[in-house]
Amino acid sequence: MKQHKVMIGEKVLYQAAQLSHAENFAAARRAEGIDCRVVPDTTKKVREVRINPLTGKPRRNGKNNPAQDTQEKLGD
Repeated sequence: MKQHKVMIGEKVLYQAAQLSHAENFAAARRAEGIDCRVVPDTTKKVREVRINPLTGKPRRNGKNNPAQDTQEKLGD
């Protein structure tokens, strides 16, 4: 789960899973005269390749986009 942070200097004031909640909290603190900033969580979720149980091959991402590891096997 993402953890967006509202910070004052190096101190974490608030953490939120949704960026909009962190932005709203920071806007409210700024209205109170507290200088703070929003630090969005930019980590990407690592997803493992899903295997089709019928064929034993990786599922395709879309009609024209095969899964990444199948492209390596095909030599593309």
